[in-house]
Order: sequence, then structure tokens, then C-alpha cells
Amino acid sequence: MSLRKLICLLSFLLPSFAIHGQQYNIVDFGAKTDTTFINTKPIQAAIDLCFTKGGGEVLVPAGRYFTGTVFLKSNVYLNLMPGAVLQGSYSPEDYPDHNILAAKKFGTITHNGLYVENMKAVIIADKAEHTGIIGMGAVRGAGDGKAFQLGLNKDGKPKNLFFIDCKDVLLKGIQVLNAAQITISISGCERVTVEGIYLRSMSNWNCDGLDMDAKDVTISNCTIDSEDDALCFKSEYLGKFCENITVTNCILSSLCNGIKFGTGSRTGFRNISVSNCIIKKASFNGFRHWNMTPDMVYKPEEQSVNTGIVILGVDGGLVENINISDIDMTDVLSPIFIRVGARFVSPDGKPSVMRHISIQNVRATSRSIIPSIIAGLESSPVEDIRLSNIHISVPIAVDVSQIKAFPAIPAENTKGYPENRLTFGARLPSSAFYIRHAKGVVLSDVTLTFPASEARTPFVMDDAKGILLKNIEVNGRKIRSEAGTICKIASEVRVAE
Repeated sequence: MSLRKLICLLSFLLPSFAIHGQQYNIVDFGAKTDTTFINTKPIQAAIDLCFTKGGGEVLVPAGRYFTGTVFLKSNVYLNLMPGAVLQGSYSPEDYPDHNILAAKKFGTITHNGLYVENMKAVIIADKAEHTGIIGMGAVRGAGDGKAFQLGLNKDGKPKNLFFIDCKDVLLKGIQVLNAAQITISISGCERVTVEGIYLRSMSNWNCDGLDMDAKDVTISNCTIDSEDDALCFKSEYLGKFCENITVTNCILSSLCNGIKFGTGSRTGFRNISVSNCIIKKASFNGFRHWNMTPDMVYKPEEQSVNTGIVILGVDGGLVENINISDIDMTDVLSPIFIRVGARFVSPDGKPSVMRHISIQNVRATSRSIIPSIIAGLESSPVEDIRLSNIHISVPIAVDVSQIKAFPAIPAENTKGYPENRLTFGARLPSSAFYIRHAKGVVLSDVTLTFPASEARTPFVMDDAKGILLKNIEVNGRKIRSEAGTICKIASEVRVAE
């Protein structure tokens, strides 16, 4: 190739790399790696000038830079270079309250039906457009700091990243570590891309990995290792659906739940697809220990995921068109929890509605006697729930000597916090699926493996209409009738091969 042709080719290719325009290095604004220096002002000065000049990148070079709250702005991207760490300050005074009352966002930690007034975070973007954080460096919170060890369900701890009412948000390649509360919160946003991030938060309570309350979202190739829910969809606004979301190729580790819709479910969730993900226990057996005995959990001293897949509608919203597929989960206390509850109701006084849920191609190893649960309310049953190609293995059983402690009809907590261990209690009458207040549930190509001593029936249906069990295998035997495998109370069940 001639030199002239090579120059022409390079001139054609080079502009494609200058995606974000002008660059501003925080060191040029006075940022230091001195551990006694708080870099909030120089970092903010770089962001502000970048914004004023029309946008571009704010570069954070290699080194550890302590900072309090900084605010991202429109057309400004933080670029964390390899080896760069934005370290959240360990002093609470470096995180002033940021007022978000005008957004009318309901609470995540405090579920009291009131709007959240203030928020704290290391990085905040409020009403910004075309913004985000990219690169190979890290944002590290101060979750291990003594000042932030406030206990379970306590507000006032700073998140790592908080984006509210933003559009065209990009998080790519970065590490997000050691939060004091929710690690990444995307709230009331539109057009969001989260790609190839590594997230780990194990040093405090309520450290969800990625909380997503947004529309038109792509999440892909992420690794999340969190003390609380790993990937959690939220609906914490009236009049804003969490919708049009695709999630693929993620590894989700948690001491709580792997994939969760809720608890906040005000307007609801729709048109969300999650596929090709691994759910497993968190890397560290930290704060969250489930108080369960060896007769209820296999190896209770080891950390576990509470539930692999949780889909909730408990605050009056609509949940529909949810598709989850190709999931491999291990060390879960129960694989699936689908629930309509009545914690709150809609503005017109109606409970949540849930319909058109599809879960397929799931392989689960469960460590407890708690079965999967599909349950609505008598006034709002779950509808059109389809599970197919589901393989569940459980190494622990309820034997005949224990069965008297398991009520045939468990008490139901409709308004309390919805969770697999709490809504009906941990002692349910079925070993595989407990289905209550439901219409049109189809379970097909389901394989179940239990110890031979398991005394409970695999399936219990209560107020369930139009239930179809098709091609179900229990311990190597296909069920061809209801005898010995199904208990039904005021329910209509059909078994087919």
C-alpha cells in the first residue's frame, strides 16, 4: 500500500475514535493523589468547564483520588483511565444532601409511601443528557467506613452512582466497588446502556448491585457481586413504567436475590427480556445470614442466594410481558418467586395486576426446602404464567416425621414485605411449586430431583384455575396423573404428556 493511500485510510478511520470531543484532565485542575486531599472541587471544575465548552471527556488518570459528591452534566463523560480510582471520602460531610423532591420518587430503603426528599452519592447526574462513565478505572465507595456502618435499612448512606431523570446514559467498562448503600441507581431515566462493567459491593447493608428504573435500556456482559439484590428493576414513580429493557450475558452473584422485579412497583414493569445469565452466591459471606436451621437449608453456614428470580407487583402497578430465559442458578434457597401483593394500591384504589410472564430454559440447584411460589391475590390473581424446560435439583427433604409442622393451607401475608420466606412462611406443603390465586399457569418440560425421603407432594394448587402440567418428571418418573404428585384446593388442574 502506498504512503498516500495509507494516510487517506488513517484520515478516514481516526475520527471514529474521537467519540466524545474535547478532553480535560482533572490533574490540570489541581487534583492530587494525596490521601489527605479531597478532590471534589478540582473534579467538579473540570466537569463544569467541559460542560461550558460544549462537552467532551473528563479524564481521570491512574492514581487514587479521594472525593466527595461530584455532579455530572450534559454532554460530559468521565473517562477513568487504567489504574484510576475515584475513591469516595470517608467523611459524611463530603456528601451534602441533594434535593430530589421535585422528581416525586418513592423510597427504596424506606417504604412509607412518601416521596424521597434527598439523595447522597459519590457521583450524581440530575436531568443530564448524553452523559456517563467509561474506561477501565474504578469508582470506589466508602462502604467500609465506620461512619457509614449504620445497619440494615438505614437511609443516609451514599450510593456510588446515582442518575435521576437523565437521558442517553452510558456506563461502559468501568469497575464500581465498595458502596455504602445501593451501588448503581438509575432512576427515572431514558435510553440507558450498561456494558461490560464489573461491580462488587460487600462491605455494608442494602448494597444492591444495579438498580434500574428506566425505559429503553440495554444491559450486557456485566459481572455483579453484591450483598443485596444483584440486578433489581424498580418502578418508583407514578406514570413512568420501567420498560423496554434487554439484559444479556451477565453473571449475577448475591447474598439476597439474583434477578428481581420490585419491591417498588408503583406503575409497573413491561416488555423486559433477560437471557443467558448465571446466578450464584456472592463471593463473600458478609452481613446477610439467613437464620435457618440444617433441617431447612443444606449447609446453612455457607452463603446462599435467597431467590434466583423474583417478580413482584405489590404497589398497584401493572407487570406484563416479562420474558426470562437461559438461566443457570446455584445455591439458591428457592428458584422462583412470583407474587402479586397489596402493600400499596394504585391511585384509583386497585391492587397490582400481573400477566404474560414467560420463564424458560432454567437449571437450578436449590439448597432449601422452600419451593418456588406463584401467587396472586384473590382479588387479583396472576394470569398467563408459562414456565418451560425447567430443571430443579434439591439435596434436602422434609421427611414423614416433620410433615405435621407444615400446614396444608399456609397463612398469607398480603401487605407485608413480599419474600419467599415471609409471605407464606418457610414451611410450605409442596416441595416444588406452590401455586395460589392464579389463572392460566402452564408448566411444561419440568424435571425435579429430590431425596427419596421427601414426603410432600411436588405441586400444591389453591384457588388456581386453568393449570396445565405437561411432561413433568419427578425423580426420573413422568407423572401421568394427579395421584401422589398434586394437592389441589378449589383448583382446576390438568396433567398431560
